[in-house]
Amino acid sequence: MLVCVFTRPFLLLHATPIGSTPSWEIGLSNPANPSSTGAAQAAGELPPRKFGFWVGQFVVVASMVGAGILTTSGFTLRETGNPGALLLLWLLGGGMALAGALTVAEMAVSLPRSGGDYLFIREAYGRHVGFAAGVATFVVGFAGPTAVVALLAMNYLLGPAQSFLHRLLPDWLHGRVVPLGASLLLLGVTTAHCLGHRQSGGFQIGVTVVKLTVLLGLAILGLLVGQGDWSHLTMHWPRSGEWPALATGLIYVGYAYSGWNGSAYLAGEIREPSRLLPLTLIGGTLCVTALYLLLNLAYIYALDPREMMTLSPGQVEKVAELATARLFGQGTANVIGVMLGLSLIASVSAYMLIGPRVAYAMGADRVMPAWLGRLHRQRQVPVAATIAQGGLAMALIWSGSFLQILDFTSVGLAAVSGLLVASVFPLRRRKELSRPFAMPLYPWPPLLYLGLVGWTIIEQLLQPSRRLPALLSLAVLVLSIPLARIMGVKSVNRQNSI
Repeated sequence: MLVCVFTRPFLLLHATPIGSTPSWEIGLSNPANPSSTGAAQAAGELPPRKFGFWVGQFVVVASMVGAGILTTSGFTLRETGNPGALLLLWLLGGGMALAGALTVAEMAVSLPRSGGDYLFIREAYGRHVGFAAGVATFVVGFAGPTAVVALLAMNYLLGPAQSFLHRLLPDWLHGRVVPLGASLLLLGVTTAHCLGHRQSGGFQIGVTVVKLTVLLGLAILGLLVGQGDWSHLTMHWPRSGEWPALATGLIYVGYAYSGWNGSAYLAGEIREPSRLLPLTLIGGTLCVTALYLLLNLAYIYALDPREMMTLSPGQVEKVAELATARLFGQGTANVIGVMLGLSLIASVSAYMLIGPRVAYAMGADRVMPAWLGRLHRQRQVPVAATIAQGGLAMALIWSGSFLQILDFTSVGLAAVSGLLVASVFPLRRRKELSRPFAMPLYPWPPLLYLGLVGWTIIEQLLQPSRRLPALLSLAVLVLSIPLARIMGVKSVNRQNSI
C-alpha cells in the first residue's frame, strides 16, 4: 500500500498535460457542439463525474490483484522448476502492463467517456469490430474473471471448514457449497454497486485497503520471520521443453496483470480525466508490479522448486496457501487463507464496478439492448448493466472447473487487450482528437505489448491440452463480428460517434 501512496506524488511531477485544449471539452456527442456533452449529462444520458484519484487508483489495483497472483506461480514452478525465470516472467509481465497502461492513458484522455475497450476499439476500427470487442470484453474480460475470483475467494474462505462441512452435509450438497457461496458473494457485491457512486466508491476503497494490507503483510512477514530457505532462489537457462510452459506462464501472468486499464472504464465518471487518468493507470500498474515481485519472492523463499515439480496441478493451484503453510505453519496458514479469501472480495468488487460500463456504453450506442444503456434515475449508475454482468458471472460459476474457466478467459482476454493496444495507431491519425497526455517512446510500448501477446497466444494454441478452451475464448471474439452484421449494427460517421 505504501508503494501505491508514494507513486502518486512522483507521477504528479511527470504528468503535465502537453495539449492546450482538454479533450473532454470536445463535444463527445457531436464535435461541432462542445456543449452537447454537458447537455447529454444533464439529461441523464451520461453519468456524472463523481470519482476521484483514490477510487481510480484502487480500481486499477483491485482489478489487477486477484486470482492470478494467488495461483499461477505454482503452475509455472511445477512445470519448470526455475525460480529465477519465474521472477523474470513477472517482471516481463509488469513491463507489458506498463506498456499497455501508457497506451491506454493516451487514448483515455483523448476520449474520456465510460466504455473502455469497446469505446477505443469502436473509434479505431468501426462499430462491427467494436461490437465484437465489447462482447468479448463483457464475457471473457469481466464476467469470466468475476466467476474465477469469486470461486477462489470461497475456496479460501471455506478451506478450514471443509472437513466439518463434509461431515455435516450430504455429498450432493457438499460438492456445491463453493459455487453456492460464490454466487451469494456475487449477489452481495452486485447489490453494493447498484446503490450509487458514493456507496460504490467507498466500498471499493475499503475492500482494496484490506487486500493490500493482507498481501503486503504476507510478503513482508514471510520474508522477515517465515521459515524459508534462500537456496531455493536458483536460475538456469530454460531447456527446450520449458519454453511452452513459460509461454503458458506468461499468458497466466498477463491474466494476473489484466486490469491495468481499469480506471479507463470509468473515464466518463472520473474528475479531471486528463490529469487523473494517467496517474491512476500508471501509478496503479507500478504499485502492483512491485507487490507481485515481492509476493513471488516470498513464494520462492518458502517453496523448494524440486519438490514443486513432484506435485499435482491440484496441489500447486493454491500456491499462496501452500507458501503460507511452509512459512508460518498449517494453523497460521488457515487463518491467512481466510484473510486471502476476504482480500479477493476487492477484485470481485472491481470487476463488478467497471465491467458494466462496457455493457452500458454498448446499450447507449444501441448495439446491445437499450435498457443496458440506461442509468438509474436517482442513483445515476448503470444498475441494469450491473445486474446483467452479475447474472452472467453467476452462470459461469456453475459452468466448469476453476482451471477450465481460467484457460477460457485468459486467452480471449489477451486477444482483446492486443486489439485494444493496437487501437492507438489509427487513433493517432485522428487529427480532431487532442492529446493532453502522450505516451513516451511511441511506438515502442504498444509494439512491445503486441509482440509478447502474439507469442503467448500462439504458444497456447500449440498445446493440445489447452487448445480447446483457447479456441472457444477466441471464438467469442471472432464470431461476434458476423453477429454484429446479423444484428444490424450500423457503422456511423466517426465524428458523430465520439
